[in-house]
Amino acid sequence: MKKLAILGKLPTKFKAPFGNKSYDIWTFNYHNEQLEHIDLWFDIHSYKPNPIADIKRENFPFKECHELLGGYYFNNSVSYILIYAYLKGYKHIELYGMKFDATHETKRNGEFQNVREIIFFLKAKGITITSPYDPEMTAGYKPYGI
Repeated sequence: MKKLAILGKLPTKFKAPFGNKSYDIWTFNYHNEQLEHIDLWFDIHSYKPNPIADIKRENFPFKECHELLGGYYFNNSVSYILIYAYLKGYKHIELYGMKFDATHETKRNGEFQNVREIIFFLKAKGITITSPYDPEMTAGYKPYGI
């Protein structure tokens, strides 16, 4: 089973399993550091895309993502990329180099919640998703009434 590591821009991205051949490595947007190995680079923003990106706005399957969820339930790149990974058949996904500070900024709080909604959707589909250096991204809630 092929595994996937998705890298954000924070320093824990360097802890991704670069040397492990059972993983594909994806990243998105702009990084100014040289990364050891990347299989796929995304830049799906509406502004001028990064010229080295493999997947850009014009060749990203937005329609398929919206159809899978039954509407427009995305507000950030990570959410779209997670659904893209599902559409590509990945069953094990790890997140590195991303932490949404959900306590200070309204935009980031919304992004954090949207990514968690997508994670919960994928977990319900049987996908294993972990975030080794930011476990609150993939953690469930404290049980209610128990």
